[in-house]
Amino acid sequence: MIAERLLGVGADPADDEGMRLDKVLALSAIAMIAPLAAVWGVTYLALGAPRAAAIPLSYVAIAAAGVALFAWHRSLRWLALTQLIPYVLLPFVLMWMLGGFISGSAVAVWALFAPLAALVVSGARAAAPWLVAFVTLLVASSLIELDDTDELSSSAVEAFFVLNLGGVTVVAFGLVAVLLGGRDATTDAMRGLVRRYFSPRVASALLSEPLELGGEVAEVTVLFADLRGFTAASEQISPDEAVRLLNRYFAIALPIVEAEGGTPIQLAGDQVMAIFNAPDRHADHALRAARAALEIQRLVDAAVGADALPRFGIGINTGPALVGNIGSENFFNFTAIGDTTNLAARLTAAASAGEVVLGPATAAVVRSFARLTALPRLNVRGRAEPVEPFMLEELG
Repeated sequence: MIAERLLGVGADPADDEGMRLDKVLALSAIAMIAPLAAVWGVTYLALGAPRAAAIPLSYVAIAAAGVALFAWHRSLRWLALTQLIPYVLLPFVLMWMLGGFISGSAVAVWALFAPLAALVVSGARAAAPWLVAFVTLLVASSLIELDDTDELSSSAVEAFFVLNLGGVTVVAFGLVAVLLGGRDATTDAMRGLVRRYFSPRVASALLSEPLELGGEVAEVTVLFADLRGFTAASEQISPDEAVRLLNRYFAIALPIVEAEGGTPIQLAGDQVMAIFNAPDRHADHALRAARAALEIQRLVDAAVGADALPRFGIGINTGPALVGNIGSENFFNFTAIGDTTNLAARLTAAASAGEVVLGPATAAVVRSFARLTALPRLNVRGRAEPVEPFMLEELG
């Protein structure tokens, strides 16, 4: 409980994930180093070295004051400054006071946390001055002639060698664990967000492969499902009720598409767009799309019953399309574009509520499994010849 409260000090609702993680790292360093500094100070006092004890105990006071101020101003920059200066300076002062590297039990190694903490929290550029300061103090210490103060016995010096090297190792391990845990949590959150906004198949592809704009031509079956009568119905209800009604239909259609191996790629108003055979390949993609369409209509009919509620008009077409990430580096959609998609949209416009209309290519594939009814030819913009659509009545 105390640790959770400490790590929550200085939190700001406006902080992004990166800033929150940086604040937790800075506070974690204080939470680990300050108690050890108190132990070092008390131990030095017990060994009869009050001057040496004053150094780590002064850091405890500085850390407490820094955290108290941080709780008020919430500025990570100022918290870092109040901690990095004593991080890099006090260990060397203690080492000089004890008589050098050997007599000081390599206590200056604690100063390495100044550039390391700056590196983790603020990046390489911000850490560079602190690394220069550490190296400068290290070199200067080697050039200064210090008298052995004999404040500590040889056994105490050896014990502090173990404590200093062990303490630095434990704190470094703890900070890395916090860093990796925080980044893993952020990554998991981002992965969860991606999976909420994309279909499982598209999300998996995006998360497992580098993002590249463009795509490839593949044979796909494109399905559009448009809610007939939704616009008129939504004018009679509140926006919240309209959204709940729309979600009710999508909750029926989307799982069916996914169960048949399709990929929902767009929810545009009251319309669903899905493709079959991308990114997952299925030789029977046209049949899968037809099955999904009939199942959607069946379950919608069961859900709305005799109520005068909207129903889907569905159009399906099979053929080549450019499938991939289309857009810009800052905004893109995984989609399928081309004549196959355009004709599927046109077939959807020709489908009345509760109907499934197939393009000729889709009909040719599923004909041996289905009962079809030929419909009047459609004139489609950009095509020299009319298109012969078919009503899908049932699948055997």
